[in-house]
Amino acid sequence: MLFILIITSAIFIRYIVLSIIIEKMVKNSKLEKIFIFKRAKNQQKKEILLSLYSSVIFGVAFYFLYNLWLNGSYTLAGDEYPLWYHPLSIALALFIHETYYYWLHRMMHHKKLYRILHKGHHDSVEVSSWTAFAFDPLETIFQVLPFFIIIFIVPLHLYSIIFLLTLMSVSATINHLNYELYPKFFKTVFPLSLLIGATHHALHHKEYKSNFGLYFTFWDKWMGTESKKY
Repeated sequence: MLFILIITSAIFIRYIVLSIIIEKMVKNSKLEKIFIFKRAKNQQKKEILLSLYSSVIFGVAFYFLYNLWLNGSYTLAGDEYPLWYHPLSIALALFIHETYYYWLHRMMHHKKLYRILHKGHHDSVEVSSWTAFAFDPLETIFQVLPFFIIIFIVPLHLYSIIFLLTLMSVSATINHLNYELYPKFFKTVFPLSLLIGATHHALHHKEYKSNFGLYFTFWDKWMGTESKKY
């Protein structure tokens, strides 16, 4: 129980600290908001509460993952793997996660599932860094499942896992910022054009039926779901 409390607290504190730092950075810059919508007075409080629920669910999930490792259910990649394997394993893990999330995201927008899975996140039409981790509890359970899939398919080094978790946090915060941090040339230069930025994801919150990717744009491009306004 103490392990779950420590992990949950670390996840939630990370969310709070990262959100505060990035919000202050963009407010001190000359960047303009991508979209301006009227936010409910209590919207940020709701985002923080949903993020707390998400932190608890992730904390419980990581507790089970840790115990599965202790029991020998899976192994981490160590020194027996060549150096070239580790960036390859990270790339493969990202592809699996991206693929899983793209199709999950499209499914959650189905009219019969939207209200029970995804509505809480989309109550934030004008997104901010506080929106990044604000998911309905049932959606969060689906959000943690790919970690169990990846860890059994792709042996990862401990440092690779830390890198992926850090990337997930930073990417989610940047993409929900409602201020575009990436230069305009990112849209035209490969492979930078595959990265999802704040504009890409802000359009998703505005249009609902486009831009379903998590880290990358390639599934949206392949399936024709990228916004024509992007």
